[in-house]
Amino acid sequence: MATMYALTETSPFMMSFVIVTQSGNCIVVDGGREADMPLLKKYVAGRKIKAWILTHAHNDHVDGFVAEMQKNGGADFDIDKVYYNFPDYDALIGNKNVPDYAYFCQELNEILPAFNGIKDKFADKAHIVRQGEKISVDELEIEFLYALHDGLYSNLMNDASLVFKITGGEKTVLFLGDLGPEGGDVLYRESRHKLKADIVQMAHHGHMNVGMEVYAAVAPKACVWCAPVWLYEEAERPDWMTDEWFAGDEKRRRMYGTAVTRAWLKQLGVQTHYVTGNGTQTIEF
Repeated sequence: MATMYALTETSPFMMSFVIVTQSGNCIVVDGGREADMPLLKKYVAGRKIKAWILTHAHNDHVDGFVAEMQKNGGADFDIDKVYYNFPDYDALIGNKNVPDYAYFCQELNEILPAFNGIKDKFADKAHIVRQGEKISVDELEIEFLYALHDGLYSNLMNDASLVFKITGGEKTVLFLGDLGPEGGDVLYRESRHKLKADIVQMAHHGHMNVGMEVYAAVAPKACVWCAPVWLYEEAERPDWMTDEWFAGDEKRRRMYGTAVTRAWLKQLGVQTHYVTGNGTQTIEF
């Protein structure tokens, strides 16, 4: 039986998972920011990382990986392969045919240039994920159900999140990264027949995320929220989600607080919720 650790946040909103296989190797998902690396190293505990999966290019997910590569080429870890599929910075930075060009550039510039600057340090380990790929890590099977889709520009990086399912001996875990409503539409349209899983990592920390139909297709028994407690308990429409915010060029009319998502899950009969704001969560599968 594999053991999954959903690490508690040591920087705001970070997402970091360590999955230890029966053979004593591990899979890392994202890792968080540079400030989160000591906690990640504690749970990796010197094990070989057979797969380090980077869901998408946002600071709270991959800044720590970038910092480790900048520091010493990742020498503090024993990494076998790094899996990712990020947008092409050079191809997109001049594209003004987007809902909000200033926001689009902000997204591209958040961490992607720094990531591109360290790619040569792990080039021999890098694997660009294609949708539909399957890999094995010891007894675990990983299937990538969604990868970067061109044209999803209103929520660029979140909708570029890798979505993948890990199948263990007794349970399956679906990772949704930070996928938003539009990306969720594509995922549902293309792969809804593959989404069923026992455990789901809540998209985008549980708010402003995929639609209820995605979670209905997953039909999870348990949910993992990479979120502080206040965010897990967020209102349907917190004060900062003003009328102007909803009406803006970023086209966020379908993005709401976690109260909406929690209501969906209640309707679906989910009773088990792991919230990293309450501490590191340990789940066997």
